[in-house]
Amino acid sequence: MHNLMRDEESRELLVQQYYQQIMSCWGMEQIKSIVRKWELLRTNVGSFPADEPVLLPEYLWFSRSGTGKSEMLQLLAGYLDAAQIMPFNGMEKVIEFTLEYCEENEPFTELENLIKYLSASSGYHNEFKGILAVNLDNWLPHLDNPHFIEFLEFLSEHNRSLLLILIAWPDENYMDKLEKMLSVYLRIHTVMIEMPKAQEMFDFIEVKLERYHCRLSEEAGSILLKTLAVLRDLEGFDGYKTLEFMVQEIVYNYYCGNEVASHVIGPEVLEEFRADGRFISQYKKRYDRKERLRSAGFRPGF
Repeated sequence: MHNLMRDEESRELLVQQYYQQIMSCWGMEQIKSIVRKWELLRTNVGSFPADEPVLLPEYLWFSRSGTGKSEMLQLLAGYLDAAQIMPFNGMEKVIEFTLEYCEENEPFTELENLIKYLSASSGYHNEFKGILAVNLDNWLPHLDNPHFIEFLEFLSEHNRSLLLILIAWPDENYMDKLEKMLSVYLRIHTVMIEMPKAQEMFDFIEVKLERYHCRLSEEAGSILLKTLAVLRDLEGFDGYKTLEFMVQEIVYNYYCGNEVASHVIGPEVLEEFRADGRFISQYKKRYDRKERLRSAGFRPGF
């Protein structure tokens, strides 16, 4: 009995560790609201007799690249597993899959690839149980394609063993259509994951710089905040990935200089990070090159 109590205490400690990590993530307010509901769910599940588990709904995340989705998926899996809200079985808790487009008159090889992936992740002898996150961006102009309907039918038949999270970043013309189509086959709950505001990105960078014993002077901070406002609105801006890159560049530039005793980063260190500076210019060129590669059939990662 004593060991069981200690195991339960350890499990509860792990649950709260994951919960606090989720709540401390930058942004993601709608996801945090969902996790607060899950906290109530796990408290209330034992209050009624049930032979069947309470199945979580499926989620549609409207989100562009760079909002921290992959990290959040891992945290959600850790929380759900520790809290015993849903079962997990397989070699990994989260599968992230990009569903490539298939023409209507061609074999639907992408669904076959997904099924193989799920089988491999289960160890080829059990059913995979965990989070399946599928990016649907390639299908947004093709929602009436019969292959897409076949994909949704497959998901609706296997949703008892999976927490389905479908991810897309459509323009307004496709948002409503995608949501309505998914709701025909799934218990879909929609989540909007906003790109962080300039001030939030600034706060993120300041926290990161503190780990290197650095802080921005008032003038340097003003320069960076203006740059972040421009960067946020650039086509192809990939959020926290770029912010991490910026931090590394700022720290490198600073510690390659002569005046580091004060650990205060002045405006001279941020010359290339001005709104009209080299960093923004190179970022635009980098995005343009990647778009040209994509149009040529390549799939470079950001």
